[in-house]
Amino acid sequence: MPFLTFQNPDGSLGEYAFSDAQPLLLSLHEQGDAQLGGGAGKPQAVITRARVYQVPVVVNLNQAAPVRVNGRRVVTLRALRQGSRLQIGNLELTFWEVTLQRVAAGSPLLGKRCSVCRLNFSISDEVVVCPRCGIPYHKECWFEQEFCPTPGCLYPIRSTLKRLLAARGIVVEQLAANSPLVVQQVRCMAGTPGIDAQPFQAGQHVVYCPNRQCNTAFHLECWVSMGNCPACSKYDVSQLLRSIFMPNTPPYFGEEGAERAEEAQG
Repeated sequence: MPFLTFQNPDGSLGEYAFSDAQPLLLSLHEQGDAQLGGGAGKPQAVITRARVYQVPVVVNLNQAAPVRVNGRRVVTLRALRQGSRLQIGNLELTFWEVTLQRVAAGSPLLGKRCSVCRLNFSISDEVVVCPRCGIPYHKECWFEQEFCPTPGCLYPIRSTLKRLLAARGIVVEQLAANSPLVVQQVRCMAGTPGIDAQPFQAGQHVVYCPNRQCNTAFHLECWVSMGNCPACSKYDVSQLLRSIFMPNTPPYFGEEGAERAEEAQG
């Protein structure tokens, strides 16, 4: 389920969840105050999912007052992506399509089963609910897929993940036959049963540890299930994914990035 985050007057983070089945109407009052979900104000924009390619879009309903996405004015409509910044009147919103949630006591996910690993969700599990079909998956099961495995859904998991990682300077590489990792028969250090029993193969997707002193290669599906990098122990992959997919989580740059920031402040 997609939702929007915004800053409340007291500085706390507000959230507004909405369903793909019902487009979200954004209204604007004379004072410039925007309202989510319609109301008494003048309709300004609507967020819905395009029938073609099923991408989320914002549609400008009132050309007299600007709607902006990432600082650029929306003339008619514009596609929204994870982390898109939406401005309507004096309201600034951040669009979240894919989010991580931790299963808590009393969660409706308890007792339900991940359709990839066939295991039930438990307290403290990190789960992704597909924004298109609404089916929940374990974080590791979701991110190792190219598309949502629900029949007919085909939400582009890998391309979305690659784009969001690239925004952090992390590149997902698809190995060619002449890649040094393939030619030299290097093995993934994650030790994941099955996939790591053989050296890297052409066509597989790999990620290199962002710690510049490490730069160790891992299968993408191994990397997304890690905590700290097993090669250097200095880069927490799980914290990186939380900073991308959990609202109100501070940005993560690894120990190396934190050290550079401290040096700059000093």
